[in-house]
Amino acid sequence: MIRTVFVLLLVSLTGCATLSRPPFGYSSYWNWICGCASDLAPPEGADPDAATEESSNYLNKVYSSVRKDFKDRDAVLEETEKSFRALGFRLEKETDDKGRIVLLRAAIDGDIAFKTGSAELTAAALEIVDKFGDALAASPDTIAKVHGHTDTPGSKEMNRRLSMRRAQAVGDSLVKRKGIAPARIVEIMGFADDRKIIPTNASEPRNRRTEILIGYKKG
Repeated sequence: MIRTVFVLLLVSLTGCATLSRPPFGYSSYWNWICGCASDLAPPEGADPDAATEESSNYLNKVYSSVRKDFKDRDAVLEETEKSFRALGFRLEKETDDKGRIVLLRAAIDGDIAFKTGSAELTAAALEIVDKFGDALAASPDTIAKVHGHTDTPGSKEMNRRLSMRRAQAVGDSLVKRKGIAPARIVEIMGFADDRKIIPTNASEPRNRRTEILIGYKKG
């Protein structure tokens, strides 16, 4: 724990380039937090399994909390081992090769969240964001990124600006409605159609979405 706190302090003061090895022994996780190279070995003497298990257990509690909230409100859920989907919303666990959770990815359907060409959240979207905000508020060791995505039709630059405004609207809602500290939302970005789920240039609802990516950061 002392090693982890020291590394986080070092990064905050000097930046990732100072580090020759990522902490936690899980380089892709560290890369997600601060953008370091992901092909570096864990520090000698570290206990990567213990740190990764702690992160996985914590994120699993967040996942279970959101799932329970939907079920308590009688939402119809489509469930698999690593995800569930309700109307307008999907939450997935991203895992490593040992099945440990390294990231939660929540996707809000764009057609339910926003009217065409708008970045104003609908009532249905606010309800979904509020549920996730409740889970974040109850889980102070989480941090989040918010990413907006559109499909291809229309101007690329207009879609990029729209996707950014939509991501910002979700981030602002988490802060203003649920009191999430702005520092815990470490990134807000709009990607237009650069990260398609369905590889098509046609109008595609599944590509229109806003995602909240949740990671673990102790302290």
